[in-house]
Amino acid sequence: MAEQNAPDYPPALELEKELTRKERQIEYLQTELRRYHNLMEELKQGMRPIGTIEEVKGETALVRLSGGQAFQVSVPPELVDKVTPDVDAVLSPTKGVIVDVVERIRERSVLEYQVEKAPKVFYEDIIGLEKEMHNLRQTTEWILDPDVRARREQIIRDPRMLEDAGSVLLFGPPGTGKTYMAKAVAGTISKNGQATSFLKIESYEIVSKWLGESAKNVKEVFKLARETAPTVLFIDEADAIGRARMEATTDAGRDVQGMLNQILTELGEGFHVNRNVAVIFATNYPSVIDRALLDRIKRVIYVPPPKTKEGVKQLVDFYLSKVELDPSVSNYQGGLIDEAFDEIWRTVRTRRQVYEASIPERGIMVRDQYVITPRDVKNVVQEAASEASFVSERYVTLDRLLNLFKNLAAEERVSRVVS
Repeated sequence: MAEQNAPDYPPALELEKELTRKERQIEYLQTELRRYHNLMEELKQGMRPIGTIEEVKGETALVRLSGGQAFQVSVPPELVDKVTPDVDAVLSPTKGVIVDVVERIRERSVLEYQVEKAPKVFYEDIIGLEKEMHNLRQTTEWILDPDVRARREQIIRDPRMLEDAGSVLLFGPPGTGKTYMAKAVAGTISKNGQATSFLKIESYEIVSKWLGESAKNVKEVFKLARETAPTVLFIDEADAIGRARMEATTDAGRDVQGMLNQILTELGEGFHVNRNVAVIFATNYPSVIDRALLDRIKRVIYVPPPKTKEGVKQLVDFYLSKVELDPSVSNYQGGLIDEAFDEIWRTVRTRRQVYEASIPERGIMVRDQYVITPRDVKNVVQEAASEASFVSERYVTLDRLLNLFKNLAAEERVSRVVS
């Protein structure tokens, strides 16, 4: 009797896989902890002013900060041989002495490699977001597509109402397709004959530990977008650079304010400000965006995850159509037969994720419960194909997919709650 009532434990192999997965999670969290610890230590030291060395005379030098202020500073004996007009100078908090020198930071060429000409992502690659894609197209195509702009200009007779400074904010849970949507705009317009660039900037790339450099970086980003126009300028993690301003009492606070003020200046108001440049911001945390920046943003679009069985199947079929699938479970259109997908659905539907966000200034409140995102599905299919190729299998099997979806469903995920 005791043996009959004994629990059915998973095989040892499954336990080993689970242990390996947990160990990787721990390693990742430890790495993140060290990164945040280093960041906190830097912040404790405060922002360090950095400027261009314009003239050197013995143990004194003339240093000009990015804001235009010039200072006559002392050069310590150990730095006399290193202080030249070819490097930048790091000043003390009092701006009276050079404490270090660094190579020229963030030249335009550093950003140029991030410009993607005519990306190979199109509107038909955006699955389950037809309404959201339509709203994004309405806001951006007239800026980038000369034919759409010409039709608009025929209707709007007063040029003061054309206002080429439109921008968009995409928000929602991670992995729902915000980047893909922005890239699809550039890709589709390029495919239709108007070569369009896609410039993606992570906000944390703009933020600098050097005083005054963050605003300068913003200026460089917009300058590059205009030089490569027509351009979709996609600024990810917008909450890092567009956070609501508070009273600045430190150099770090003033630097953040200067960066945000520069963004508002670059977005501008009125005709010809950013002609041929569509600016798309993205964030998971919309409630912290500064009100002045929200005022400049013409449209806010929520990008939701799929919430229905049909929506998830559409995604799974889309990504499976891009790999070799076991013919015994294929519906001959690249996706799964219904019976095979039902097994996957029974596995993933137990997963519960919650996303909440609000933008009071726009009267927006969102609360979504979902089980999976497009990024999750894409990662599972890619991993299944990689595993199959590693063991010399010719296609992706249902068993392999089910195992990966089970691992995904077992992962502990923190819900995103943004008030």
